[in-house]
Order: sequence, then C-alpha cells, then structure tokens
Amino acid sequence: MGYWTDGKKNIGVFGLGRSGRAAAALLNLRGFSVTGLDSSNDVPDCPDCDRLVTGDDMTDCLNSLDGIVISPGIDPVSSLPAAARELGLPVIGEIELAFRNTDIPVLAITGSNGKTTTAEWLGYTLRKAGLNACVAGNTGYPFSTAVIENPYADFIVLEVSSYQLQTTKAFRPCAAAILNITPDHLKRHGDIKGYINAKARIFMNQHNSDLLVINRDDPGSVPLARRTAGLEWYFGIGESLEAGAYVQGNSIYFADSRSRKFVIDKRDISLPGLHNLSNALAVVCLAGKAGLSPEQMVEGLSSFPGVPHRIEWIGKYHGVSFVNDSKSTNPDSLNAALKSFSEPVILIAGGLAKEADYKQLKGLIADRVKALILIGDASAMLENCWSGSAPIFLEDVMENAINQALNLSQDGDIVLLSPGCASFDQYSNFEERGDHFRKIVGDLT
Repeated sequence: MGYWTDGKKNIGVFGLGRSGRAAAALLNLRGFSVTGLDSSNDVPDCPDCDRLVTGDDMTDCLNSLDGIVISPGIDPVSSLPAAARELGLPVIGEIELAFRNTDIPVLAITGSNGKTTTAEWLGYTLRKAGLNACVAGNTGYPFSTAVIENPYADFIVLEVSSYQLQTTKAFRPCAAAILNITPDHLKRHGDIKGYINAKARIFMNQHNSDLLVINRDDPGSVPLARRTAGLEWYFGIGESLEAGAYVQGNSIYFADSRSRKFVIDKRDISLPGLHNLSNALAVVCLAGKAGLSPEQMVEGLSSFPGVPHRIEWIGKYHGVSFVNDSKSTNPDSLNAALKSFSEPVILIAGGLAKEADYKQLKGLIADRVKALILIGDASAMLENCWSGSAPIFLEDVMENAINQALNLSQDGDIVLLSPGCASFDQYSNFEERGDHFRKIVGDLT
C-alpha cells in the first residue's frame, strides 16, 4: 500500500469539492506534491494544492503526474480518468486513499436509503458506550478529514455511496452493512446489475474474520447473500435468526454463534417508523461486532435524536407540525416518511426526478396524504403519476408551497417536506433545500 502513503510523488486530485479538498489535505500531510484538477474555472480555494489546473481539457498535465484521486462526483469512466489509465497511471477515489492511510478499524454502511441515519446512530451508540468513534464518508465529513483529525479513534463509522465504492480497490471494512437495494443512480451505473455490483464492492476484500450484515426483509439485497468470504449476519422483523438482530413481538434480540440475548423493547427505540426499526437492527449487528454487549447498546438506541433533514421535526405553528425530510431524494425514502405518520399529512414534494417508479406511491398517498403540493422540475410528471390520489396544488418556489400548506392545514395536521426527488433543479444540495424550509418555517413564529 506504500504507493499512496510514501509521499514521494506528484498526485492529481480531480474534483475540488469537499471530498477533493480533503484528499488534497491528506496527501499534503503525507508529503505528496498535489495538483488540483477541476473542470470549472471557478473552484473553491485549495490551500493544500501546490498548483491548480482547470478547464475542459486537462489531459496535457497527466504526463507530470504519478496518479489521480477522483472525487465521488466524477464518473470513473469519464475522459480524464480514462486518459490517465491509458498512460498507466493508477486512479483511485478519496475513500480508497483514506483507507490506505489509516489503521483504524472501519465499520461501513451502504444502501439506497437510511445509511446516514444508521451511520450516525451507530457512531452515537458506540460513543454512549464509552468508545472513541467518529462518523465520516458520505455524511459530509470526508473520510480523509476523519483520518487526519481522529488519529486515536477506536472505530471510524463510514457511510459509503455507490459512487464512492466504484473507485475502491483494497478497501476492507472489518464489518459492513447493506441496508437495502432499490434502483438508484442508474445513469451512472448503467442498470440495476451495475448498481448492485457497485454496492457489492463494500465486501469484496473481506477476510474470514470480517462481517457482512444484510437485510433479510429486503428483496433487493438477496443477490448479495452468500457472496462474502467473511461472516454473514442478517437483520429482520418477525422471525428469529441464528446470527444477527431481529424483532419478535415487541422485543429486539441479538444473536451470534454462542447465544441469543434480549436487547431492548422496540417501543423504546428513539426514532419512529418501521424503516427506523430496521435501521436500529443494523446498528445492533454492527455494535455487536464492535464488541458492545446488548446492555451497552440500550442508551444509544433509546436516546439517539436523529439527523438533520431526515424526518426532522421543526416546530409547530397554530397547531400544525412542520417536518423536514429534505434528504428524501427518491420514491423509497418518501415511502418511508409517509409511513412514519398516522396524522393527516400535507405533503410538499418534487424537485429533479430520479429514474424510478413514482406511480407505486399513489395508493399510499391516497391513504396518508390530505393534500399534495408539488414544486420544481418534476411537478407535471408527479401530478400525472398521482392524479386522483389527493387534491394537488402546483407552486413554483418553497415560500409559496409553505403558504399554500398553511391555507390548507388545520390543528393536528403535519406539513411534511419529503420531496422524493433530487434538489439540483432549484438548490445546490438537499441540505440547502432543507435549511430553506427550516428558515421559512422559523420565520412564521
């Protein structure tokens, strides 16, 4: 692994967003000379880059480089990485770079939905049990930054996306969980098989002592079973398991090859919804692998406050509750959000649509939603998919959507921002969208 740790080379970092700048900082710390590469001429400051090369054609600079680290947003088969490979230059991603520069055990989590909540929940549970654990990766805190700032951590809990996994080579978490698989990012991966294969890279280097955790209740995860060289545990609801975590009645149990132990009553789990019960089971499995006893898991499972932008309660105005679920960027996450509430919901949805089946939500919307307010690029498409399920109102911007929601709501209702779509038609990211929603609601009071 010395090629990416010995600091005697000139390495290019392609894509100078958050992950790229973090990679540059780690390379600089290890003594490498860093060339920052970005197709945009208007790039953020990169204090750890020795030089910057920007613009549409950067291939001329490849002759002076010894390798390239690409950010998750860069397609590995795009022109510059492809040209680098043709010249014999190694090309890796930021996750791979960070992994090669740390000896801290990694607990990795991926999935189409729920991975941020589960990663943060696991880190919280480990810390409540007295361990030094940090959460990094796709959460927005780059793995490379975590390696620099947490040299004495007991564990790094890593949320990894399919984009990040595409560029791994030696990456080997001591435990990995795949929460669920539903079609997503198909433009990047080609088809569902390509997407599943990208997710499978999370366990491709595991040894017999490493652990893979799979959701028994998720049909999309079935193709990944029995493919690891390591241990395989499952989590699920309703039936006992020989190894893993499961719910029977109101009780959550943790089982391994030696014993079965009660962990906690499911009604004491801090986050609502069936999807969060599933996330909690994944936390139990990974915490168990990290050495926690069931007794040590209880405080974290019962007091975790959740993460921003994921079914986040914002406040009440005239008896109406406002909930920010801006992290809902596909139909499956919207499905999970709607199933979390029994109260009448006024749903604000829309944005930039994914390549997914939105019509599947029509019955759930008819059952749970009092009124639909659609915004953004996908408004007309969603109106067509969900016509007849609930009264539909089209608005151009978030302020107007919230005003319409106030006009339609009454005491006891929930105004839920759960777009089910990406944010890039009107916002830079889902965080900006959620922060905008939060600010408008905050200004009401």
